[in-house]
Order: sequence, then structure tokens, then C-alpha cells
Amino acid sequence: MQFLRDGDELVVLRLDRLGRSTRDVLNLVHELEERGASLRVLEPEVTTAGSMGRMVITILGMVADMELKFIKDRQRAGIAAARADGVYKGRKKNVDDDEIRRRVAAGASKASVARDLKVSRMTVYRALDIVPQRTASLPEKPPAASISLHLIIENFNKHGRGRKPARERIEEMLEREYAMVKTGNCDYRLTVVYDRDPEGSDLDSEIQHLYSEMFNIAESHRCSIEADIHEIGGEGRSW
Repeated sequence: MQFLRDGDELVVLRLDRLGRSTRDVLNLVHELEERGASLRVLEPEVTTAGSMGRMVITILGMVADMELKFIKDRQRAGIAAARADGVYKGRKKNVDDDEIRRRVAAGASKASVARDLKVSRMTVYRALDIVPQRTASLPEKPPAASISLHLIIENFNKHGRGRKPARERIEEMLEREYAMVKTGNCDYRLTVVYDRDPEGSDLDSEIQHLYSEMFNIAESHRCSIEADIHEIGGEGRSW
């Protein structure tokens, strides 16, 4: 934005690349107008250069917000109905809890179990019925970091339709493995369990595991991801 000058045009593929809500988009359009620049969106094609452009952008942004809300409402209603009928069981676990307990009982460290089975540390602790704790008053419990995630998912090509199912599967994984709280259209707050034992995966490697999980899910739907991950509090690290 700081390089835009009078007469320049900012070109984006879709409106969702500009902001997380209609207000974000309109604030950006206003800033462009103050700089004498214009906005062009390619899908669907529209520009703010004309007299009707800003109104069209506003309507598209509102429609996108409403569409996302309706999708989520229908999804929640469908899950609630399935649960009421006793047919909704969630996503099948990749690893059986008994296998985790067996390995730990045989002497394997929790870090090595998580690494060998390619699961998050949260999965291991949940199988062992250990609750993560952020405070230092209970050292026997593993530490957990609060993490913010901003996640953009894109199709490999303009004809792809994998973005929606990819995000749904990623959100299922985040809810199951990282106690996900959704704070915006593309924003989440996660709890990431880690430790610092000699074999342990520290927070950095746990974040690498998180990114790999999201990347693999997106790739299976022919999509790519852009993830901004920040530690809330603590050392304030970013990845």
C-alpha cells in the first residue's frame, strides 16, 4: 500500500484477499481513494474506478459475509441433527489411543510417540488423560502455548473447488488437536502443547507439525496455504 500513488491500480484475485470483513474491505477502498488509486477485482471482475464501482464492491463484500454465515449455520444445523439421530461421530482418529498408551507403557517418551506416530503432542496427552496447563504451579503437567493463526487457502487454479472442503477438514483437525477457537473468517486461536525434555519437540517443531498437517490437507484438495502464526504472550514468537 505504501508504494501506491495517484493513478495506480491495485489488482487482486478475490475480495477475500483484502480483508476479513466488509468493513476491512471498505477501509482499504477508502485508503486507496485518498491516495488517488483504484481497486480491480478479477473474480468477479469489478473496479472502483467507475462511478458505480464502490457500491458494487460494498455489495459483493456484504454478500460474501452473508454467504459464509449461511454456510456455517447450515453446517451447524446439519451436525446438530446428525448428533440428535446418533449418526454423527466426527472424523475418524488416525491413531488409536490404545496404541499411544501401549508405547508409553513400554517406555517410549511422549515426544517420541508423537514424532513416530506423526500426531500432535495434544493427541498424546489426551490419550493419556493429561490436561495441558499454562501456569507454572503444576510442573507435572505439560506446558501449552496460546497461538493465533491467520490462514489463507487458495485453489491451485481458477477452476478448482477445493478451498471450502480443505478449510472444513483443516478446521476439524484444529478443533480436535488444538482446541480451536475461531475468531474470524480466516483467524483462529489455538492451544499448542509442547515440552522441553531431552528428546522433546519444543514449540518450534510442534508448529512445524501443525503447518505440515494443514499443508497436507490443503494439497489433498489441490489447494495451497498461507499461514501467519504468532504466539500470544510468552516470548511473542512468530512463524
